[in-house]
Amino acid sequence: MKKAIFFVIVLCLCITLTFNEKKAGDSFLQQSSLYIVVSGVPEGGFDQTAQVMKSVLEQEKLVNRPVNILYQRGGTVDKGWTYMMEREANYISLNSSLLLSRNLLGSSNVTMNDVTPLAILAEEWQVVAVPVDSPFANGKELLHALKKKPDSLKIGFAPDFGNDDQISFARAAEMAEIDPYRIQFLKFDSADDLFQALIDHEVDAATTTITEVRHDYEKKRLKLVATTTSERLDGFEDVPTWKEQGIPLIFSHWRGVMGPKQMSQHDIREWDQLLQKMTKTRLWKKRLKQKGWTSRYMNSKEAKIFMEDQLRQYEQLIQGEQAVE
Repeated sequence: MKKAIFFVIVLCLCITLTFNEKKAGDSFLQQSSLYIVVSGVPEGGFDQTAQVMKSVLEQEKLVNRPVNILYQRGGTVDKGWTYMMEREANYISLNSSLLLSRNLLGSSNVTMNDVTPLAILAEEWQVVAVPVDSPFANGKELLHALKKKPDSLKIGFAPDFGNDDQISFARAAEMAEIDPYRIQFLKFDSADDLFQALIDHEVDAATTTITEVRHDYEKKRLKLVATTTSERLDGFEDVPTWKEQGIPLIFSHWRGVMGPKQMSQHDIREWDQLLQKMTKTRLWKKRLKQKGWTSRYMNSKEAKIFMEDQLRQYEQLIQGEQAVE
């Protein structure tokens, strides 16, 4: 009888251990619906990144269930970030330098310590756009006019103060010995609003990214007079770099992925594995080329170190600008 009881106990332990091992090895990303939370309107930079991720993850069959994109419209980017922060590990959101600069400028309470950095995916480039009938043929002529009278022109950007669009133009102006605080910067809520204002001549120039301007550029609704790349971009061969025009500015805009702060190490490892697989696919590389983005994958550990370094750089930049002000 004792032997029989002992056998039953051992059998139960084996079943329990087997179940626990299976549970620990299960992929929650394959069992759960995935959600990418996007702040702002469709077709913006964050949405385009989310759409590329969704298409690659689904078409390459890297996940078992559809990937859902949740839009948090209205308000600022904080709305989407805060929504994601209150969810589980199957919810992620897109980030950029806005996560760092908005807090430093006092326009956001969200910091990188409130989230879990999961990856840096890619970088894109800044451009300066003007109306098709603009008197400025290139960025050099635009800066020359600003140098004569910094408040004579209106420079538009979207959607937030202190983003890379505004900062990259301000740095180009500084390199041309122009006080950026004398420039009339006008903020718009979306890229669509910005480009319509440019077409309607409500602003003289717009500083934005390749991703957001590509459609209007290809439709010849505006012209580009400068990029922040070191060399001219494929598909944009007629657009000169700032470097060509005597302004030694090379400035990239990175896009990354983050999750809720309470993620476990197991959750983080799963996202690392999934996102690494995604960025190695041919389809991902094809999509990046179509968008004019440059691959820059970093896993969660590397992304955290990178963002900490970026934070120090933005602290120096913004503190320096505030000192000038």
